[in-house]
Amino acid sequence: MEKSIRILLCEDQDILSDGLKNSLSKEKDLKVGRIVSDAEDILPALREETFDLVLSDIITDNRHNVLDYLPLIRSEFPRMKIALITGYPDVSFMEKAKKAGANSFIYKNVPIKELISLIRNTTQGYSIYPAPERTQAEILSSLTPAEMGVLRLFCAGRDRKEIAESLNISVSSVKNHISSILEKTGFPTLVKLGIYVVKEGLILPE
Repeated sequence: MEKSIRILLCEDQDILSDGLKNSLSKEKDLKVGRIVSDAEDILPALREETFDLVLSDIITDNRHNVLDYLPLIRSEFPRMKIALITGYPDVSFMEKAKKAGANSFIYKNVPIKELISLIRNTTQGYSIYPAPERTQAEILSSLTPAEMGVLRLFCAGRDRKEIAESLNISVSSVKNHISSILEKTGFPTLVKLGIYVVKEGLILPE
């Protein structure tokens, strides 16, 4: 039986926390193990129970900002996966989240499927951050030649092991390239990016 991803949810609005718990719990591999409403309660909860990922709103109960607590959480639990979710359109939050040690970041107006995808990808070691709106030509402009090579092979139907063999690099390096590709392009999964670039003619399938 596949091990469930155990989530510690920090959300101060009951309607949202209940909705998130119900939506995430419908997935067989996801389990909201505990809900807290204040960012200052995250660290004590992590000391008491084992979790795979912290999913937290940025502004929590008592106007506490989770970004102020991330350095402490990260210092005590350096391997803990942390994903932040917010409804505030403050673009500075993203850079602050990266500096504070958050693995991923997403806005509350996305479909639940994208949040689920982000949770799974984050626990697998990927870092997911939204990118600003850009033209088609700009989507791939920030990718390095190595990252483009990984993306082209993925679009050709190769899996990570086959990509590694084709480029003569390790599977771990492929994983790092994928994480960088997703962060630069703002796509939640490589599958969605692959579909987009092929559909728009940015990469021609073999």
